[in-house]
Amino acid sequence: MKRTRARSDDARVGRAGDAANARAGGKLRVLEMYCGVGVMHAALRRARGDDAEVCGAYDVNPNACDAYAMNYGTRPSQKSLVSVAMETLVKTKADAWAMSPPCQPFTRQGLKKDVDDGRAESFMRLVDEMAKMDAARRPKYVFVENVVGFETSKMREILVGALGEMAFHTQEFILSPSMFGVPYSRP
Repeated sequence: MKRTRARSDDARVGRAGDAANARAGGKLRVLEMYCGVGVMHAALRRARGDDAEVCGAYDVNPNACDAYAMNYGTRPSQKSLVSVAMETLVKTKADAWAMSPPCQPFTRQGLKKDVDDGRAESFMRLVDEMAKMDAARRPKYVFVENVVGFETSKMREILVGALGEMAFHTQEFILSPSMFGVPYSRP
């Protein structure tokens, strides 16, 4: 599992979210895209507790949206991010975007179509649109999770390049659930 974390250089260095917390009345506001059943939401709660809030969530899978609703008491918007207006995302005033885009375009087990796979279209659009946004309207933090294989993809190259052009500082990690005591490993 590959995670990419990016921080805008205009955010203060220190505990993740400090700059955003001052702006958001003490809580880090997170917009969760490709939310699935809410695993990133769970990680956010574990890492930040009441010091963060999910201000919106999106996923196209109705079963995942049902599970998310059961887990968190609110149903994600069941829409493709290809069709969601950027202004809708900006209106959430999210300090961070947490994204777990479809992995099929990048997985070593699949066809490896990368940016040519239709399932990568919405992620490509989000990266492109974020790059066009005024810096004051952009999220301060971007968290991306994906599969092994993403690290060698054209999409990753585009993402990291765009984040660099937007003056984000990026950190990348290849993590496995077994590193956190979860008895699960994928090749």
